[in-house]
Amino acid sequence: KDDRERRKELAKSRKHRAINQFFHGILATSILYYQKMGYLPEALLNYLGRMGWSMPDDSEKFTLNQMIENFDITRVSLGGPIFDIEKLNWLNGSWIREDLNLPQFIKRIKDWSFNDAYLALVAKEMKDRIELLSDMGDKAAFFFNGLPLLPDDFTDQIPLEADTIRKTLQFALWRLEGMREWQVEAISFEMKLLAEHFDVKMKQFMMPLFIAISGKKVATPIIAAMVILGQDLSCARIRYAINHLGGVSKKETKKWQKEFCSVSIPETAAIPETAT
Repeated sequence: KDDRERRKELAKSRKHRAINQFFHGILATSILYYQKMGYLPEALLNYLGRMGWSMPDDSEKFTLNQMIENFDITRVSLGGPIFDIEKLNWLNGSWIREDLNLPQFIKRIKDWSFNDAYLALVAKEMKDRIELLSDMGDKAAFFFNGLPLLPDDFTDQIPLEADTIRKTLQFALWRLEGMREWQVEAISFEMKLLAEHFDVKMKQFMMPLFIAISGKKVATPIIAAMVILGQDLSCARIRYAINHLGGVSKKETKKWQKEFCSVSIPETAAIPETAT
């Protein structure tokens, strides 16, 4: 199919519009998200290049040097490009299959999430929580996933109203997105403030986050896991969970933002240095 046909199909699909909106938010946040997800730099550069420009022969896969050699300002698209995540995934897969030999592929995997530094962080969390080494396959999987597979009965597993679950996740997302220091103490401090605002116990408040981050109701200490996963991927998973639960309407966003801005730090609270 040509780009015109794809654009029409995407415009008609509510599901695709929701996905596009989600990934547009990711793109605006940080390029590090794509690194965590396992996209190749050359594939992402290739895709971003073709979003607003096309090769003379309309080829979809090209290198930066090929783009420079063939660049022509008259081929720059003036229309607003549609971010098609399926197209990006296909392109990334093409780069993996066609441009990496086996040794190069293995190196990319190691550099991505199987390097000693990252494995040391995961192993430290898992060592006292498994009986068999093979337990790592299931219990530590969420450390290596992109966006976890969320259960259909997400809200049924949590003793909170469905709307409250969406609201707590959205408030947590807003808090986490604005943090400058990504440390356990600082995240815990912010989440405790929100739990107090919602007048629920910290354990209850954290339940939606457990599922959003790990895909499960029970996992390793979730705040420590969020630090390991990083701010970008952690926020992306929460954003993904909110969309999984139906998203937040414009009316709700306006109302909740006003309430969110009223959440203040108690004068008696001990503010950790990493939270500043």
